[in-house]
Amino acid sequence: MNKKEAEELSVLLMQVSGKLDQSVRFVMDKDTKENFESYRSNAGKVMGEIFLEMLQPLWERYPELRPKEMDGIYEVNPQIHEPHFYKPDENS
Repeated sequence: MNKKEAEELSVLLMQVSGKLDQSVRFVMDKDTKENFESYRSNAGKVMGEIFLEMLQPLWERYPELRPKEMDGIYEVNPQIHEPHFYKPDENS
């Protein structure tokens, strides 16, 4: 894998994590507290695995792709998360 391909994969994995994060808010607003807590726990496990087992190794191999938010130098374009799956302010 070259740097450009690694960057594409990094962005994709960040998008997946972002969608999962949005889905947690969706479940919080739309389901029971019990279901939300279970869903949040499971989504957190998946997000943790993506970070620890996929993104971290990729960023170790290509440190220039580690986002600024993770103490790196890579500037993440916030538009990678568009369109949002769920925006609570639009659905209130």
